[in-house]
Amino acid sequence: MTTTPANRKVDALLWLAGGKSNREAAEAAGVTAGTVAAWKRQPTFAAELAAVKALYQERPQDGRAIVERLQAAKERLSPPAPKVVAGGTFRVRVSVPAGTSARQRERLTARAIAAGLRAVREAES
Repeated sequence: MTTTPANRKVDALLWLAGGKSNREAAEAAGVTAGTVAAWKRQPTFAAELAAVKALYQERPQDGRAIVERLQAAKERLSPPAPKVVAGGTFRVRVSVPAGTSARQRERLTARAIAAGLRAVREAES
């Protein structure tokens, strides 16, 4: 898969659902084991992992169902796209997990604003 954050998470989901360790899933996804551990603490990722694991255990030979479930997980794990409105303004949604430090909240907000600016530029071209 490509290196977008959602694709990396899906890569990790597949490996974790198959019973691999955080380290093995991290290597497959191109991230650190600590990143995989942090993802597993996120409610959305944890729910997706549980759903993929359940499907993998119920129907391990049903590749099509597993791929479809992973595609659905990718959509849910992808950050929402900025919405460009009239006049070149845009709206972004920032998801800030509970317990996030002020510095991390600023980083998340800055990333969302940068993504919004990219969307405005793309809409203009």
